[in-house]
Amino acid sequence: TTLRRFAQAPMAAHLLEIDASEAQLNPQTLSFQDFGSSGGAGASSASPSATAGGMGGAIGSGMLKPQSLEQMQDVEGQPGSSGFWTLRYYQPLFDIDTIQVLNRIKGSLLPRPRGVFFDLISANPDLWGPFWIATTLIFAMAVTGNLSSYYAYTGPAGGWTYNFNQLTLAGSVIYSYVTLLPLLLWAALRYYEAQKRLVDIICIYGYTLGVFVPVSILCVLPSEPLRWLLVLAGGGVSALFLLSNFHAHLSDCFPYGEGDAKRKMATLLGGMAACHTVLLLLFKLYFFHYA
Repeated sequence: TTLRRFAQAPMAAHLLEIDASEAQLNPQTLSFQDFGSSGGAGASSASPSATAGGMGGAIGSGMLKPQSLEQMQDVEGQPGSSGFWTLRYYQPLFDIDTIQVLNRIKGSLLPRPRGVFFDLISANPDLWGPFWIATTLIFAMAVTGNLSSYYAYTGPAGGWTYNFNQLTLAGSVIYSYVTLLPLLLWAALRYYEAQKRLVDIICIYGYTLGVFVPVSILCVLPSEPLRWLLVLAGGGVSALFLLSNFHAHLSDCFPYGEGDAKRKMATLLGGMAACHTVLLLLFKLYFFHYA
């Protein structure tokens, strides 16, 4: 019995060594080490199956993961996400609240020496404010113009008639001022390599007319010198607001070292000032002039 135990002892030790070597050669427990890396022998490595599985899971989850509702709404809300003939294309241009509109109107009535209105609307230019300012001004000019004409009428009783042509002409002049004139200016800026977005130009031209709404109401007062003063004051404030903002933009586009920089600025700003002067004269001589 003793001899049999001694004979079995080496065999058991040999079997243990075989089991240990098989455990080391098990593919499920194999790992690779990078002995040439800076981390040395202490750097650990992941198994190929785990690495492949992690990469496959990351790629698969990224491709199959659906977009969130907020991301889909952001993409759909961009102006370029739909065709320009659809209403969805213009929806971001009317996505503005009353506080923002009032702040922009206040900025147009209180112009600063160096225009900052473009910086104010750069992230969110709107057409809501310009549309309603222009529409309000059209009806205000038509109503107040006919009221002033009625108060100034001295003919026979029942001889005064409402002038509907003022409403038509006011609509044509105001809507042309906030659409066609910005389009021409946008083309001129592109020609002189001083590009500005068309929606920014329409936006500032629309808010430029904000000062004329109270001016048109006050022109009902039967005083010709007061009417001239009101129109000139409103024209000065609006011109300062408009030209100061574009002067700041052109100063950034045309370096002072450039030879014809002054000529370009004088041409653009002079043309804008001339169009604005024509608008003021039309306001006074046609809408606010009563015999």
